[in-house]
Amino acid sequence: MRPLSVALTCFEGVLSRLGFNKYQLIVLLGFPCLVLGSETSKKDIVSPEKSQQQVIPSTAFGSGFFQGGSRPESLQFLLAGNSVMPGTYRVDIYVNGDLNSRRDLDFSLNDAGDQVEPCLTLAMLQEFAIDLGRLKDSAALEQARGESCIKLVELIKEAEVEFDASRLRLNISVPQVYQVAGAQGYVDPALWDQGVNAAFSNYQLNLRRNKSNQHYDTSTYLGLQNGLNLGAWRLRNESSLTTSTGQPTEFNSNRNFAEHDVTVLKAQFALGELYSRDSLFDSVRYRGVQLVSDDAMLADSERGYAPVIRGVAESNATVEVYQNDYLLYSTTVTPGPFALTNIYPSGSNGDLEVIIIEADGRRRVTRQAFGNVPIMVRKGRLTFSTSAGKFHSNDATLGSPAFLSSAFAYGIGDNLTGVLGVQASEGFQAMSLGIGRNTFIGAVSLDLTQSSSTAQGQTSRGQSVRMLYSKTFIHTDTDFMLAAYRYSTENYRTLDDHVRAVGHDPAKETLGRSRARLDLTLQQRLGPQRQYGSAYLTASDQSYWNNSDRSQSISAGYSNHWQRLTYDIGFTRTLNTGNGSRRDSQLAVSLTLPLGQDSQAPRLHLRSTRDSNNQNNTQAGLSGHFDRASQYSLQAGNDSVGGSSGFASVGTETAVGRFDLGYGQGRDYSNLSLGASGSVVAHGGGFNFGRQVGESFALVEVPDTPGVGVSNHIGVRTGANGYAIVPTLQPYRLNWVSLDSSELGADVELENAVHQLVPRRGAVLHSGYQAEQGRRLQFQLYQADGSPLGFGARVEDAQGKLLAISDPYGKALTLLGEDQGVLTLKWDKQTCTAAYRLAPRDKALNFENADLKCD
Repeated sequence: MRPLSVALTCFEGVLSRLGFNKYQLIVLLGFPCLVLGSETSKKDIVSPEKSQQQVIPSTAFGSGFFQGGSRPESLQFLLAGNSVMPGTYRVDIYVNGDLNSRRDLDFSLNDAGDQVEPCLTLAMLQEFAIDLGRLKDSAALEQARGESCIKLVELIKEAEVEFDASRLRLNISVPQVYQVAGAQGYVDPALWDQGVNAAFSNYQLNLRRNKSNQHYDTSTYLGLQNGLNLGAWRLRNESSLTTSTGQPTEFNSNRNFAEHDVTVLKAQFALGELYSRDSLFDSVRYRGVQLVSDDAMLADSERGYAPVIRGVAESNATVEVYQNDYLLYSTTVTPGPFALTNIYPSGSNGDLEVIIIEADGRRRVTRQAFGNVPIMVRKGRLTFSTSAGKFHSNDATLGSPAFLSSAFAYGIGDNLTGVLGVQASEGFQAMSLGIGRNTFIGAVSLDLTQSSSTAQGQTSRGQSVRMLYSKTFIHTDTDFMLAAYRYSTENYRTLDDHVRAVGHDPAKETLGRSRARLDLTLQQRLGPQRQYGSAYLTASDQSYWNNSDRSQSISAGYSNHWQRLTYDIGFTRTLNTGNGSRRDSQLAVSLTLPLGQDSQAPRLHLRSTRDSNNQNNTQAGLSGHFDRASQYSLQAGNDSVGGSSGFASVGTETAVGRFDLGYGQGRDYSNLSLGASGSVVAHGGGFNFGRQVGESFALVEVPDTPGVGVSNHIGVRTGANGYAIVPTLQPYRLNWVSLDSSELGADVELENAVHQLVPRRGAVLHSGYQAEQGRRLQFQLYQADGSPLGFGARVEDAQGKLLAISDPYGKALTLLGEDQGVLTLKWDKQTCTAAYRLAPRDKALNFENADLKCD
């Protein structure tokens, strides 16, 4: 890339005199017929519509406008229409019209010496989803495999490779037969990278200190996601540490397992403490082994589903999310509506219990369903999930029987999928059959499960039927994200029910078992481009056998804006009847008004809530940004029961994590909260702190160059050891990682600033870059007799590396690593060497000036 950037810099002087800027230079080079002195006739001009398919004809240039009146021979390729000087350039790769990647490509002179061509390697063509294995001429293919640069147009006669210099775009066209079928979003498994050995820990720390009636209560939550990658194996631990005043410290480990890709099966193998991931049965925690299909290895596959937890906090509240008696997530939220989107349950099915703990100690408990969308797979595709081991619940009072659970789904047709599941343990058997169909009204699946459970000498047999539905109505902008209904007969038992019944009276166990359940998640956008706002609804209703208990929850909301004012209306209701019957309803209204046009402008907030006990809470506040990474919030309000209150918080997102601090005070209480989240990674290059990392992430290395940023990741920079953490990568897909050099000084130059990474699931990839540091010098070039050199002279170092091309005034801008040395100058088939010795450096200048004369 450096020759082009240097050439553009050198041309700035003459372009400014002609009225052009440096960006228009590229257009001039790409369309030479528009340049003064072009000898191209009108009949040779190619229309923009045809320029993608035709080669711009070669042209001859009148060179009288160049200083010195001659055209240096070294510029013949630069002036050859849609060509460039030999070197490395960052270009966009388009394959059959679709953007494939952006990468640095080497351009070199061909064997005939009359054209500069890009160097395409076999690995690149594989990444471009071009299948050379379909060539009929196997001898030509074998010969090409041994070449460093493959001539695609010679291997495939119908292929075209064209470089559009005006847009730095390489267009590759091949017949469809040579493209990998279904290749959109798909990368050949040969390119999947298992990464490097590394250890990491994601942490989320939440400290809270409450004072109420002169009584202090301190609580701590530390959530950990630990990992160790050794070769192709990934070891993972998910655990939490909780402390509270007057309570013993508790450390809970939810999952401990080792995982490995099974590429041939497009699946994941794991062993350890796991959760079953059957789509037909409720998830259970166990110790054993697991083999599960991984659709992310396929092209155009659906990604996993994660629930959104919504609610409204009346104060600086703590929100806790539990699944299967394990604390999945705990965080502090500010007063007002909240939506938690970064919660990932451990199993594929199972309720989430959400507890909102207000600053004054009040607790509100809701339940939210979590489950799979309708089971649909492509025609001929078989997906599977098999778990085997010993039942191991977070409830220590339960037994640990051995069990086996398997589920299979097969694409019978384009719109029809069949499912089968079996589950067995000591005294327990279950079988499930189902069908899924894609219809014009959405995807729907129906499955029936028969269970048989023997506990305490009694055998119970029953059935459960479940229907799942999902659909996006494009014309009405309606999303049914999950609609589910399930009915179970009185004697139906799940595996969890069976294990609980083994150690207890089976007659009593019936009381707590579900009879019927309905779950719904709906999102509706109103009007074109949400002109009339949007609404959402989540609801759940569950009844039980042999009692009148009922659990209901509903959450609905509407949001819109009027000019610059945004408003939200939300309603939540929970009902739990039976012992400890409780009803709780809440209506919340929120208004937000920005104080300025800028996206970072402060915002005024007004929120008011009213619950079923006629208690009112009103909050007014101001929030904004100190900068792009730091925020603040001020709140003041009044509660009909608790009186006046106030709250203030600040938060910042840094390269080493996120940090939050909040303080609230009311009539009878005060609270202080501190939050921190991030990661620490140990690797071959040392230790680095960063933001919380995803399942797959990258270690960017720029040796001996701290402070280099990464594009699209605000605040991520290389540390003192030259490493930075790019927190997320998409597994089995092309990920572009690009360095941001905009804030580097003139004495640093990056090479190959864009890399493409294809991680396996859970991999930690190393992405190494090279950076040159030195002094930026602009040389005035002279021949041995003292006459100045003209336009196009090449400046090379002792190794023959091109450093610069002179501008029309004989000046060349270079980056030199040494204060003295010998350079080579080349022009008009002449060559000379020139020694230089630089004066002491002036750090106040972006570049310095010096003379360089042939010896």
